[in-house]
Amino acid sequence: MMNSAHISCSEMTFLMEKMPVYSNYRSDKEAALAERGYRRALGLMLKECGDHLLNVVEKRSQILETDQEQLIDLLIDRIGMIFRRLDREGDVCLVGDCNATIAELEELDVRLILMIEESMSLVRSLGSDVPASSWFKNEASRLNRDLASFSEMTEERNYLLGLGWESEFTYGGSV
Repeated sequence: MMNSAHISCSEMTFLMEKMPVYSNYRSDKEAALAERGYRRALGLMLKECGDHLLNVVEKRSQILETDQEQLIDLLIDRIGMIFRRLDREGDVCLVGDCNATIAELEELDVRLILMIEESMSLVRSLGSDVPASSWFKNEASRLNRDLASFSEMTEERNYLLGLGWESEFTYGGSV
């Protein structure tokens, strides 16, 4: 279940301004440019989550237990996987019926933005004033699930944009 907003208006505005308008994907170049901007915006927000987690480890290294540090490593690995999926290259080509695909992409985008908001809220709740054990007990597993869902939704977007994992083997014209 999602909490209320914990990201600033400027952060939300930044993401909303970068959301693609799929009906404007008239050429490969326009589509690639819009995708690059949106993916970078999502990546920047996730980077902030990862940076915050790393700062917590750095500031609390003597306080955190080994399993807590390992969980933070797992969360950062999940963020890394999302980065790899956001960095998928290839020619953007909407699959299937364009109108249906655009509707599905728009729905995914809304869910991704809500997921970013939730993730940032969860990460920011792990601050110096909150006992780490409480956060690891109550929030860490939720963040782990959110990041896994975010990764799956990113892969679904890739598929709908013709950037499935197989594009990594065919990009640039070589098979």
